[in-house]
Amino acid sequence: MSRIRLSKPPARRGPYWVLIRVLISSGTVLFALSALAASWIGINIYRIDHAIHRVSVPASLLARGHADLLVIVKGPDHSEQVLVIHSAGAHTAVLTIPNTLALPVSNGATAPLDSLSIRRPAAIISGLDHLGLPIGRFVGVDLHMFSSKSEVGQFATGQLSASSLVSNPVGASSLLEQVASHVYLGPGTPMSAVLSLTALSATQTTVLPTTRAPRGGTVLADVDGSVLRSLE
Repeated sequence: MSRIRLSKPPARRGPYWVLIRVLISSGTVLFALSALAASWIGINIYRIDHAIHRVSVPASLLARGHADLLVIVKGPDHSEQVLVIHSAGAHTAVLTIPNTLALPVSNGATAPLDSLSIRRPAAIISGLDHLGLPIGRFVGVDLHMFSSKSEVGQFATGQLSASSLVSNPVGASSLLEQVASHVYLGPGTPMSAVLSLTALSATQTTVLPTTRAPRGGTVLADVDGSVLRSLE
């Protein structure tokens, strides 16, 4: 009895099969790189988010301020800026408050705003509320301990732009994590509130009218509330 030999199919060595193998290999590499990049981004977002401090403010106190955002930025070389941002639809109004403004604290006493801690902002928010400035959200950034010549100081003062960090993503994530560790957010205030501060340069700002008190200190001069109405 003769044996039947099965012949092997011809090897696929044509250019079409080579192209398919190259595409499969390239797709696998791209998928691996994409997964690696996504993991790296996710880890950095997690680290930045957990570097931010969440501070407590009574919910009843914040409820009076709707969505108005209080921003206090202590910058390098002991610079300080206090803003109240009021957004209504496409309209955004910004009120600048002197950091020496006297705020009611307790038992009829007052204290300059810059003497109160942004790590415990309830006293600041309560004092502004007594003056007719209700606050709904809070962002505090304390970078006063950095030199203006440091990388963080240059980033805080606008000398180092975020776009210039694109070429160095590792350095950018490290810098952002450093800044985030000095950020204090009130309840219900998202991280996006911090990022939106970069767009305030083109927004018209109103300065809160103040005057010097007879015994010293800065007090509110607007008794009829016209400044508050201008924010509407």
